[in-house]
Amino acid sequence: MSTAEVVVHRDPELMARATAARLITALVDAQAARGTASVVLTGGRNGNGLLAALAESPARDAVDWARLEVWWGDERFLPEGDPERNATQARAALLDAVAVDPARVHVM
Repeated sequence: MSTAEVVVHRDPELMARATAARLITALVDAQAARGTASVVLTGGRNGNGLLAALAESPARDAVDWARLEVWWGDERFLPEGDPERNATQARAALLDAVAVDPARVHVM
């Protein structure tokens, strides 16, 4: 049985950078093992902070973005392109900056 681990960081920016590093490693490992990987995104300050940290990470290109499935765990159900919609914010923070396959981005 696995146990949950809580890691506390001194501020939201450090948390976003540390989580981005862990996520990049997990995605690369999953792609190496299975050929593809999936990630479920959330919005909000911390979710968007993580996406921005991924975009800024020097290791981001270790991920094969074309072999990544992107899903949402929540959405604000606003019109497409609305600046408050999570999908719009995710595109601005990360998805427009990487070579993700639009067919693999599953917007609610």
